[in-house]
Amino acid sequence: MELYPTPEGFVGELARGFTFEEVARLAAGFGQALLAEGQGRVVVGHDARFLAKEMAEEAARVLSGLGLETHLLKGPAPLPLFGLALETLEAGGLYLTASRRPPRFQGVKLRLGPGEPLPGEALPSPEALPEPGNFALLDLRQAYLERLLTSLGEAPREKAGVVYLDTMGGAGGGVLPQVFRALGLKAELRELHSLPHPLFYGVDPDPKPENLKTLLALLKAQEPPAVGFALDGDADRLGVYRAGGEAVPPEEVLRGLREALGGLEVVADGEGGYLFPWHLKEKDPFLAALLFLKVLL
Repeated sequence: MELYPTPEGFVGELARGFTFEEVARLAAGFGQALLAEGQGRVVVGHDARFLAKEMAEEAARVLSGLGLETHLLKGPAPLPLFGLALETLEAGGLYLTASRRPPRFQGVKLRLGPGEPLPGEALPSPEALPEPGNFALLDLRQAYLERLLTSLGEAPREKAGVVYLDTMGGAGGGVLPQVFRALGLKAELRELHSLPHPLFYGVDPDPKPENLKTLLALLKAQEPPAVGFALDGDADRLGVYRAGGEAVPPEEVLRGLREALGGLEVVADGEGGYLFPWHLKEKDPFLAALLFLKVLL
């Protein structure tokens, strides 16, 4: 099976199309594209899939071998944190993820710079691979937390109720608990499937009802005020559920976000992705969830 180009990179099936050899080839082609743009710095990140860390390290060695200043994010790292890294370092980026697809898939999201996706069809083919180089480890979780708190503005501190968050074994575990503690929120957060899991606890990492049996069972037994959130594998999409287990349609979530933002811009893709251009150049479900608490609980 071959790799399939996407509007922001490639996707394929692990061990068939998406192999270590293909990762190295993609990284080399991407490195050439960055150098052609005059970009000398790159960040590599990854989700929680099988061998994602090892494949990210392989990509980082190739990119470094091309002469790029290369940083590997401590991970698994949620996609908005990756976006902050690109902004902070003024870098291009390669992120290993197949997003909402089943666990047997993996892919890459490519960025020439913050908010600048490179379509897979535009990636040059390298003639040869460079000798591997060295990369630096990068940890920006605290910086991302600070950005999140700043962008949130006034926190919903007095909103009471229960908040469930199912991170589905993906890259988004542990972020909201830090935020709740930092803000001293009155609402009680209960995080599900927070530890990274390469098989996403036996479901596809897509926050649809059929993949959220535990979350929906808990919500059906929960009286208002309560809300359930769910993230996809790389934590750039948000599913929202009411007490009782009813899904909140994306258009209703968008209306709530606009109400909470009071005029600040939010862009929705209709599939649970919410972009706040004044906050980051990547979609951020954590900010969306925190803002939505202001109007839902």
